[in-house]
Amino acid sequence: MKKRFKLYSIGETSKLKNLSIKALRYYHKEKILIPAYINESTGYRYYSPEQFFHIDIIKTGRQLNVSIEEMQKIFSSGNTEELIYFLEQKKKDIVAQISQLNLAKNKIDILKKKIDKSFNIMNDDDFKVTYFQERYLITTPSTKGTESSDLLDYSTLECLMKNYKIKSIYESGTLYYIDETGRPIPTFVFELINKEDYLKNKDLFSIIPAGNYLTLSYTNKSRTEKMLQLKNFILLKKLYVIHCLELDLFTDIFDVNACSWQLQVYIKEYN
Repeated sequence: MKKRFKLYSIGETSKLKNLSIKALRYYHKEKILIPAYINESTGYRYYSPEQFFHIDIIKTGRQLNVSIEEMQKIFSSGNTEELIYFLEQKKKDIVAQISQLNLAKNKIDILKKKIDKSFNIMNDDDFKVTYFQERYLITTPSTKGTESSDLLDYSTLECLMKNYKIKSIYESGTLYYIDETGRPIPTFVFELINKEDYLKNKDLFSIIPAGNYLTLSYTNKSRTEKMLQLKNFILLKKLYVIHCLELDLFTDIFDVNACSWQLQVYIKEYN
């Protein structure tokens, strides 16, 4: 005698599989999940335990935005090999999506860290000496002083980074040369890069040596005053300036006129 398995009403199935009765009726209507038994007199739907696995497939597919048409094709064919192939393809899509989401997550983490760091820097606007480890940068000649210079500078940098597949760490700014009068001359715009990206193309990129840097933060409103204070401080302390970096800070993302920077002056005392 053939063994009979328990059938579950649509209400029981809904609770057990956490799928609404409305959804079960819809999938029946679309001929994706046809109940194992339908009572002819009452019209009540009943599902077998084997169909719970089918429900899991449907729910997973819907989470992956599989269309109703694709679902109909899968269940109408009734071909297990086709289902396995379909699931393998979806698995590849998931892996690719996870990779993209991880990249997006890392970028958010870097941006958040940069913004937090910018606010901490701006909260301390006094002269101070800070030791920096060796850093790596990609540069392009500065066009400051010409029309749309910032746009030209960073557009060129963006293209270079794209060509060499360099991941941005959102540390960019201008590298200055200090002339004999102590006046800073913009020479390059730069973006700091990871060591791994530097090692791939180290003949093309530059190193900022480790050492003591005189640091000072300011906004576009206080920039002229702070620069004058810095010049006087360097003369007073008899410091020999090798080069300096003006690092862009992110303190007000949405107000393009509210710029802020940190100046990092690589110094060496006179003998």
